[in-house]
Amino acid sequence: MNTNTYSKNHCRFRRRSALTLIEVMIATTITLLMMLALAQGFKTLSQTISEGRSMLTLSDQLRGLSALLRSDLEGCTTTSDTPQSVLAAAGYFKYYDGPISDATATLFNHLPAPTTVENRLSASRWGDIDDILMCTVKAKPGQAFRGKVPWALLIIDRMNYERFEKPNPSPSWAPSSANIPDWISWADAWSKDVTISSEYAEIVWFMLPLNEFNTIDPSNPDNAVIDVAPGVDLNNDGIPDTDGMPDRIALCRRVLLIRPDLNIAAPSPLFTSGAVTAGDYLSMQPLVPSLGAPNTFRFMMQYPYQRCDLSIRPYTITDAAGTFLTSKCNSIEDLQLPENRFAHYGFPIGNSGTTLPQLALSTESSATQYLALTNPAFENIGLTINAGLRDRGFLPSCFMRTKPVPLAAGGYSIVPLLEEIVASNVVGFDLKGYDTSVKQLGHPGADGTWGNDGTLVQSGWAGTDDQSLAPSDPGYALQLNLINNAYPTLPNIHERQSGSGAYVDAGWGSKVVNSTHRQLAGPDIRLSTASTLAGVSKYFASSLSLLDLNTDIDGNGNARGLIPAIALYNSGRYVDPSLHQSYQPAFDTFTNAYEFDGEAFIRAAPGLVWQGGLRRFDFVVPQGFADPGSDGMGDDVTERDAIPQIPYKLPSIQATIRVQDGRAGSLQQISVVHDLTN
Repeated sequence: MNTNTYSKNHCRFRRRSALTLIEVMIATTITLLMMLALAQGFKTLSQTISEGRSMLTLSDQLRGLSALLRSDLEGCTTTSDTPQSVLAAAGYFKYYDGPISDATATLFNHLPAPTTVENRLSASRWGDIDDILMCTVKAKPGQAFRGKVPWALLIIDRMNYERFEKPNPSPSWAPSSANIPDWISWADAWSKDVTISSEYAEIVWFMLPLNEFNTIDPSNPDNAVIDVAPGVDLNNDGIPDTDGMPDRIALCRRVLLIRPDLNIAAPSPLFTSGAVTAGDYLSMQPLVPSLGAPNTFRFMMQYPYQRCDLSIRPYTITDAAGTFLTSKCNSIEDLQLPENRFAHYGFPIGNSGTTLPQLALSTESSATQYLALTNPAFENIGLTINAGLRDRGFLPSCFMRTKPVPLAAGGYSIVPLLEEIVASNVVGFDLKGYDTSVKQLGHPGADGTWGNDGTLVQSGWAGTDDQSLAPSDPGYALQLNLINNAYPTLPNIHERQSGSGAYVDAGWGSKVVNSTHRQLAGPDIRLSTASTLAGVSKYFASSLSLLDLNTDIDGNGNARGLIPAIALYNSGRYVDPSLHQSYQPAFDTFTNAYEFDGEAFIRAAPGLVWQGGLRRFDFVVPQGFADPGSDGMGDDVTERDAIPQIPYKLPSIQATIRVQDGRAGSLQQISVVHDLTN
């Protein structure tokens, strides 16, 4: 063997037995890239699975919510005929439309000089959040509504039966060891709840800001909307601003059993719970109304609402001990009268009477929160309605169910049950009624050209980007502005009615007139003041607009101006700020009972004073004249004491629910449409 040859081969073999540093680095890099790709793949797969699960979860939730809402609407005991006959005994249907619309959060939080799309659209997840649906409902065959009441109410019902209702009444009957177990006390009877059921119920759907309980004075919950979390940088100063929307809000459903067979009107000796003084939280005594304290009227029923799931009303009793307030269970007939319904009250006007019954809404007062979004919706609609308007917002938290928890040191702690909440991740609950007389507008779309050739003949053709706008669409107001500015010199350049009929907000006219469209630079764009809207006045002539831009004469001989004044005044939905600042657009089946109560309303300027609103609480008020509609025909508007705000047979209602999954960044919504004519 050649030694040199062996040495060369051996050396060559040793050099190949290891990797160079470069080869190691390359191999490591490739491995890391493979691991990174694998990790990214797992991340993408995980995100896809999470998003899929989120979408499925939201879909299941929406199906459950829509099924529950649809079941309630299908069980509604009345049609949308208005006013309902007092003899019909059919209950009621009502929906209130708050000043926020489905596009409010987006439009009013749109930056004048945006830097990123995220900032511009930070509030776009929010829809309409201040609408309320109320109706009387009959349970499906074989089913029943259930709720809880203090045990003491059933004892009082038994006592009233023994004393007044049984064949041989015993006026002196009272709870004793023979009738009530020795081990129970009145304090226990008031604090312990029992479950009862009913075939009928008064049901309310609404949104509720989830503020800390008792952080707001229940007798004056002015700041019901708490918005403290950082939001979008509205003024572009680098500091996140709040967006005016509630930080936390839930969709709620309050079920109040209709049990007129229960006589829970407690005589004065039994009003006290035994543990605390009379008129306390436990014994459910209503607040005693005081003419100098309007909130005693607004929040009169807060304790009864907190303590039981019954449809009840304040009731005056006079016995040997004097005159005092108690509660009485409603029947279907009673609920046709608005003053007997959940969260309704009459605002006192001097010592002459009250307004007609209105919703007892929170009186939100913060200029930087809820009012910042809702003030513009009620501007420029005439009749002195202005930014100082109150009585709008949400149902007060003090009307929600609570439970007394005994304390070791004595007394009770009041704990909210939150039983009304059906979903806590809802960002929109929008109610709309179908208005057959609404005019839809054609829009040329993003290209600004009608059809394919720029002529109205081709407007709306297939394959073009032309659109049809209804009053609930944000672009409706801007299109009206273009039409109005072109009138009368170029009346057809921007004008094209594309159809009729749409689901709209009640009182949509004021929202359209005051709709804001912020530009990249410069001031906000709104419709002109109402006095210069002659070119578009015909578009506001619809059943649910509540805005009449044609000046004519109403039934009282007054210039009607911007709002159909006679309907607003005589329904109690609008009261002049000098009396009480209120404007509550709502469709209500209402009642004709006020035409047959033998008493005329006092006509204030503007508004109605309802003497019965004080007399039912045993206040002495001036005796009114007889009803003016003495001929019984009711064919003259001047004969009517009170008329519906919207005298229109509502064909159907649409309820849209929007939910979000904050972690997955998912949004879904569903709409429920219900026919109200059957």
